[in-house]
Amino acid sequence: MTNTEKIVLNSALCKSCGLCVKHCPKGALKLSGKWNKKGYDYVEIEEADCIKCQTCYVVCPEIVFTFE
Repeated sequence: MTNTEKIVLNSALCKSCGLCVKHCPKGALKLSGKWNKKGYDYVEIEEADCIKCQTCYVVCPEIVFTFE
């Protein structure tokens, strides 16, 4: 993994479980206050704080996160 990788969040899949928010070591994730089509308050990423550790990818049961 390099710092040039980009984290991609599919907000349509997010179910607001909060696991990624709870486990992010840098606090780079938060619930957005916006809702997806399924009615869930989806997660947003503060890109400046994200260290691309992939913890969100590992803990997310809905596979909301991918890395490119």
